[in-house]
Amino acid sequence: MKRIVLLFATAALVLSASAQTAKKRATGRKAVVAAAPARVKYTVSGTAESLADGTKVYLGVPTRSGFDAVDSATVKEGKYTLKFNAQKTVKDCSVARKEGRQYKNVADVILENTNITISSDKEGKSTVVGGPENKLMQEYKAIGEQYNAKMMPLYQVAIDTTKTREERIKARDDFEKLQNEQFGEVAKFVKANVPSGVSSILLGYYGSAFDAETIDGILAEMKAKCPTDPVYLQYKRQRELDAKVAVGKHYIDIALKSPEGKLIKVSDFVGKNKITMIDFWASWCGPCRGEMPNVIKAYNEYKDKGFGVVGVSLDENMAAWKSAIKSLGIPWPQMSDLKGWKSQGAALYNVRAIPATVLIDQSGKIIAKDLRGDDLEAKLKELLK
Repeated sequence: MKRIVLLFATAALVLSASAQTAKKRATGRKAVVAAAPARVKYTVSGTAESLADGTKVYLGVPTRSGFDAVDSATVKEGKYTLKFNAQKTVKDCSVARKEGRQYKNVADVILENTNITISSDKEGKSTVVGGPENKLMQEYKAIGEQYNAKMMPLYQVAIDTTKTREERIKARDDFEKLQNEQFGEVAKFVKANVPSGVSSILLGYYGSAFDAETIDGILAEMKAKCPTDPVYLQYKRQRELDAKVAVGKHYIDIALKSPEGKLIKVSDFVGKNKITMIDFWASWCGPCRGEMPNVIKAYNEYKDKGFGVVGVSLDENMAAWKSAIKSLGIPWPQMSDLKGWKSQGAALYNVRAIPATVLIDQSGKIIAKDLRGDDLEAKLKELLK
């Protein structure tokens, strides 16, 4: 089951100068690059066969509310030129065109202290040539394209309601097997290219998909080679937060309001149930909605044996939250502060991807995390014989 992941903003947008530098593994020295003078400007020069003359393109960072542009240009004779200031830090940006109120991606580009060229063909496929960071990004994209070619047909079968259940399940399982293989290749790529801006960017994108051993190996490289990298420091902090709510630790109470506006606490239920599960979810989260029937099945099967669930929603819209509870038929207590990814409850458990679950025994000890589907059923069968 895929999860909706909160990407580290700093990983996607801003990376340290130390991570921007070339690798110096042979000597083991930490590489340092002096920031270029702020008055220097560089260019992104593009050719785009798929863009009509007069199309306006933008250079910047996609945001939830639109696009944070640093420059714009108009396509003329299939070409455009965008400018950006010298970078004290590496930035992961996009060239985009506006379609109605939405911005459509033309090419992904890493802003580094050099001029950059982008060539986009009629199908919209882009090749970026710049400095070492853009070269690394192109190498990473080649890995992604190799796997996407195999995975997309499987994904189409998995969501095709005209296929048999067996065909869809097999396609899903084959997709997830390839996806995990891809994650392994990306992890090797990230570790092999520390320190670099692209390595830090990809760690921010994929980190939540890597297992603890893989993350430890990457962080060890970063500690040795770029200990001031913002992504490294953020991961270090995240690991410290994770340790506070690790399996075996006592749970941390959450107190938020129900859909009816009543303040409720997780502690209201832990002492009453033999096993209580905190279920972090949201109405807008497709994987959460897809998993909900499995959780309801487990709840109905084990509620009379002492199993209870408390939902913590990362919604921002009260109406959408209430509607989802009703349409999905969720029978257990719900709470939320309607702050989305800034949910206080999610922050206490360092939740960065949903659906997420925390299983707590009657004494208040955390006994399992992120169990879903068959794994949840098996654990409840073991605990509530």
